[in-house]
Amino acid sequence: MAKTLSFTDTSPQTVKIGDTTTSFTLVCGNDNVATDLTNVTSITVKLGNASGYLKSDTVDPASLTDPTTGQVTVKFNADLMTSLPAGSYAIEVWVVDSNGTSIYPSDGSTGFTITNNIQSANGSTITTITFDDFVKAMNKAASTIAKGEKGDPGPTPDLSNYTTVTDLNNGLSTKVTDNKNGKISVNGANILPANDDVIGRIDGTYTDMNDIPMGWLYFNGWASSSMANWGLPQGFYYVHCFKSEYGIRTNIQTAYGTHNNTYVRIMSGTNWTAWKLLADDSKVLHLSTGDTASRPTGISAGYQYFDTSLNKPIWYTGKNWVDATGTNV
Repeated sequence: MAKTLSFTDTSPQTVKIGDTTTSFTLVCGNDNVATDLTNVTSITVKLGNASGYLKSDTVDPASLTDPTTGQVTVKFNADLMTSLPAGSYAIEVWVVDSNGTSIYPSDGSTGFTITNNIQSANGSTITTITFDDFVKAMNKAASTIAKGEKGDPGPTPDLSNYTTVTDLNNGLSTKVTDNKNGKISVNGANILPANDDVIGRIDGTYTDMNDIPMGWLYFNGWASSSMANWGLPQGFYYVHCFKSEYGIRTNIQTAYGTHNNTYVRIMSGTNWTAWKLLADDSKVLHLSTGDTASRPTGISAGYQYFDTSLNKPIWYTGKNWVDATGTNV
């Protein structure tokens, strides 16, 4: 007989991101006749999408209201919803009893949908690209621009009535000369120009984020969060302020957080826009390899690790490590 898995008539089949109170009620059956789950020893619900298996959750057989109806309730709590973006998903129910493991449905899978809430739709696409990838894409696009043909140089201009650089320099009270050896001369004295480690550094105390001049500052976000127009999460940041001369002059501020997040904002007219998160390290897929004793800690749910002691990939659910079957390992 074919194993079937269907929603009850009153069960929802869609859940929004952030909604941790919605539950799906599924019916395990054989040829659409409810399966008696009275003697099962374990129930595991597995989720996946077009890319494959994603995560799983267990259902306590003792929590079943009426095991004879074959009904299993899946609660979309915060742990299960973590790292699942909006999209279409597949669900299976794995039931273990004295006869072995039964997988519902036996043919294909049963589908459900996760949708965006009104808040998650704002800027959801910009968090999926890192700053380095953005720069790489811009450089690739610029490399495809063909160079135009060289134009007619035109007639040689008459510069006899123009002031030369030498004449202009001779008339200055401070005369600067490039010695072509890494040094410059100021009024005849050789000096080293500002090096890359200190160029653009701003010194001083500021009470308004909008008043910071061009250059860069190091900010303690816990102490600076009282600054007017701060707008950033608490943290430590290098804030870089500069002007763009492409087309029209635009003031730009970038904030590089020591927690690997990067924010940017620009001046639109005479007003600054809100900070936009460009790179979020927590949204980047992390993969690593090692033995069982070396499994990483302090990681997010969905982290993939290849355990060389077990010779297979495993995933972190936020509480436990599981293999592709959903079994704790």
